[in-house]
Amino acid sequence: MWQDIPQDILLQIFSFLPPSSLARAFSVCKQWQNSSHFPLLPPRYPPWFLFTPSSHSNSKNSYFLDPQLGKWHTIPMDFFPQPLRLVSSLGINGLLLMKLSSSPSLRLVICNPFTRHFQPLPDLLVSRSNPAIGLITNKNNNNGNSTFYFCIIVAGGASGGSYEQTMEIYDSRRGSEPCNWQLIGSMPAEFTVRLTVWTPNESVHTDNGYLYWMTSARAYSVVRLERSSWTWSEVKLPMANRLDWAGLFKRRNGKLGLVGGESEMIGQVWELEMNGRDEWWVEIDRVPLDLEMRFREGLSKGNVVRCGGAGEAAFLYRGLGSGMIIWAENGEKLGWNWIDGNCEIGFNIPFFKASSVHPSLS
Repeated sequence: MWQDIPQDILLQIFSFLPPSSLARAFSVCKQWQNSSHFPLLPPRYPPWFLFTPSSHSNSKNSYFLDPQLGKWHTIPMDFFPQPLRLVSSLGINGLLLMKLSSSPSLRLVICNPFTRHFQPLPDLLVSRSNPAIGLITNKNNNNGNSTFYFCIIVAGGASGGSYEQTMEIYDSRRGSEPCNWQLIGSMPAEFTVRLTVWTPNESVHTDNGYLYWMTSARAYSVVRLERSSWTWSEVKLPMANRLDWAGLFKRRNGKLGLVGGESEMIGQVWELEMNGRDEWWVEIDRVPLDLEMRFREGLSKGNVVRCGGAGEAAFLYRGLGSGMIIWAENGEKLGWNWIDGNCEIGFNIPFFKASSVHPSLS
């Protein structure tokens, strides 16, 4: 009976399975194993949260959290000959944009940690260190067929003992030739310095065509690039002078989300509303008192709250070895949830990068 299931129905079923279940399904019979060679449909299971230690850590692993089961998975990143650091998820087929953490200038790599495949990207036109990196993903629809593509924008950075005020772009639709990188203009000196010195590199791309970077210098602020005109501007944050921690993420509705709070651990979530030239922040949620008290129990002197965005979610944490609070959208519902830390690590990792990814074996 199982061998009589049509191929298109099988692929529909497989799109609901996470990688562990999918791997077991491919071993059931020859027909199902052959299905692994077909292009898989977009996954319909919730994305996993990915946490990779920063360059401050000696760990060579990445840690994935399945939010449905609350289960942690450890994936070695030793398939590439040099240490890698996460930039962002590409949003398809489990692909990640990484950078070489030991290189003095920016060098980028695309990889799938589940299949251990990787592809280095061509060198930039201008050698630069610590620039801001923006990622735009989209689809081309030709004759009913959707083709995924991505663009990488690199802005600012340090080069030759000075700040580099140029921007360049990589477009996956033009292939991987060295000439793929193209200079697209210059940027204000003030933003060049802020993005080089005070930003964690990664951006948030919203549906209205903007790229946003958080600058961590007090007071917190956001630097914004409009893609249609390549023009720069600044966005003021609510409670900017009082925020002790803050992070950006993209909401499911395509708008910019902000999570932040004070040292007293009053965590809040805002959304940026725009109407022509007018823009304002709207508070949409805050950490429930019971979760705040539970989180406080693990705080000690000198143990600070950190936060970040991962796809369409935001999280508050102290380190990967301790519990964290995640804010996510489930359909029309908004909610905070407690996630136990990865106790299998054996030690706490206070500095790491995070993203959301649909694991893929294709």
